[in-house]
Amino acid sequence: MASDETMLLLMYILLGNKTIRFKTDFCRDLGLLKQNLKNIEDGKNHFTPEHIERAVKKYKVNANWIFGVSNKIFIDDKYLKGNLNTSMNTSSNTKTAKNDY
Repeated sequence: MASDETMLLLMYILLGNKTIRFKTDFCRDLGLLKQNLKNIEDGKNHFTPEHIERAVKKYKVNANWIFGVSNKIFIDDKYLKGNLNTSMNTSSNTKTAKNDY
């Protein structure tokens, strides 16, 4: 599921720009158990619509980006804390972002 990859990429972006310090912060904010995150990373489970909704609200993420309709990650550019671009091609950057952390 493409939205799962994008949500995982979001987690690594948030780690990279110091919005969250640990994967457990992301899990807590989304109401997701840590072991379920591992299952999502392994392709055994998926993020639910509720998880995606919580990410959109909590991190001001563009829902259209999560579903591949837009390249703009954040609704409000002021929300982005680091020096990362607020726009990126998820298909080419997913593996790079995951390997950087």
